[in-house]
Amino acid sequence: MSTYKVNIPAGPIWNQKDAEEKAPKVAAAHQGKWTGQWNTVVESQMSVIEVELNVANTGANEFKTNVLAGPIWSNDEAQEIGKTIAASYGAEFTGEWHTVTEGVMSVIEIIYKY
Repeated sequence: MSTYKVNIPAGPIWNQKDAEEKAPKVAAAHQGKWTGQWNTVVESQMSVIEVELNVANTGANEFKTNVLAGPIWSNDEAQEIGKTIAASYGAEFTGEWHTVTEGVMSVIEIIYKY
């Protein structure tokens, strides 16, 4: 299976010991594996961890949820952009969406497989 690496925000990490406690949990929450790399990007406020992710997640379990997608103006637009937004979460777009604040924010339904 193909993999890739990304940096994921993890809040403040104070030292290597703190990273070793927090980073594996953050990586697991994103269905990935911590590579052991991390760095502070905003002093005392934000660190990022490097996580290795699978290109396609598989498994017998599924979880559906809604995620923010910015304003979506039509079903055609939702169907066009939904797959890309879902992929940014490591998930698949179900085709369902709705507006939560007119002209400001919509959500799409995604499904995680694990």
